[in-house]
Amino acid sequence: MNPPATQDVTVLDLPFFDAQVSDVTLGSEVARLLEQNHSLPGVIVMNKKRFRGMVSRNQFFQRLGRPFGIEIYSSRAITAFLDSLPAPPLVVPAETTIQNAAIICLARPAENVYDPFVVSGKDLPPRLVDFLALIVKQTELLTAAQIEAHAQRAAAISASNAKSDFLANMSHELRTPLTAIIGYSEILIEDVKAGQIDGAVPRLESIAKSGLHLLEMINGILDLAKIEARKMDLFLTTFSLPDFILEITALALPLMKKNDNEFKVTSDHAVVEMHSDEAKLRQSLTNLLGNAAKFTSRGRVTLDVQKETRADGDWVVFQVSDTGIGMSEEQMGRLFESFYQADSSISRRYGGTGLGLSLSKQFCEMLGGNLTAKSALDQGTTFTMKVPVRSKEPAGNASDLR
Repeated sequence: MNPPATQDVTVLDLPFFDAQVSDVTLGSEVARLLEQNHSLPGVIVMNKKRFRGMVSRNQFFQRLGRPFGIEIYSSRAITAFLDSLPAPPLVVPAETTIQNAAIICLARPAENVYDPFVVSGKDLPPRLVDFLALIVKQTELLTAAQIEAHAQRAAAISASNAKSDFLANMSHELRTPLTAIIGYSEILIEDVKAGQIDGAVPRLESIAKSGLHLLEMINGILDLAKIEARKMDLFLTTFSLPDFILEITALALPLMKKNDNEFKVTSDHAVVEMHSDEAKLRQSLTNLLGNAAKFTSRGRVTLDVQKETRADGDWVVFQVSDTGIGMSEEQMGRLFESFYQADSSISRRYGGTGLGLSLSKQFCEMLGGNLTAKSALDQGTTFTMKVPVRSKEPAGNASDLR
């Protein structure tokens, strides 16, 4: 949590009055100056460039109103008034925070609480500051700090709720393949004991499929933990982009068939080779295509690969579009948050951990690129992933960025 705003703002940020008089100035001239400007809380008395003291409006006019006050304090130099003060004026160092300055001012005797004070600092002329301006500024800062604290608390509650929802959902997601693995294993054990192994192959395939699904979810959680701990490394290699697209197409086709979706791949073949982290690029695209296939039924999913030439070099643009259920503006606002899914009903109906898009976006950014999305309810979704043809090694290994 960030420190309160009052800890960062000093008395130098307060409005000040540039009202200075010489120590030989007559009291009558000071009275005239204060009468001409009713907002002036006082004046600073200087001896050439040396600070002599401060004349408070309230204290000055109180003394003028006493017997012989006008005679004494109007006809003599203002230093006569300074000599009559029971205590020197309050001088606050320039680096003092608003919060601490308010505490210092309020600690003064009751009759001096509303007096202005002087701000002093190295190579800084004395500055006269009104106490009321200090209180107004402190109130503003405290209000801003309360608003900030409320927003941080709301964000923390939201993050906590998201993680709670994630854990509740994960208990179901992990339990499903585990149940399949255990169940089919027990059946196989009984069949083998009974000498009946005719149906072993499909059951073994189901065990392997469930195990791979379970491994995929666990790897996603571990990858996110590595990224958040800044210990995720890049492994940059040079590889064929056309071969990479063929591999991605082969991986995506079974996903598309599940919901009877048409799958189309287009590419301008302008880029032959890429220098990037092939595994992270593959995982990012597979996540996007898997999402498109999952949330589209008897529709169309398109993967379009194009080259984009920019001032900073050549880029590859991967665009995944679908005609699926789409998302609302509210859902889009939290789309790339870790552990987030559009709502619990979608989680129950379609499954998933809510980590895929967050990981894809962070992988893209690690490669020097970005991932964006456009969507509307019942009108489908388009994800655009842009990465440089040649990604660069980070300034230091991720494991060193602690």
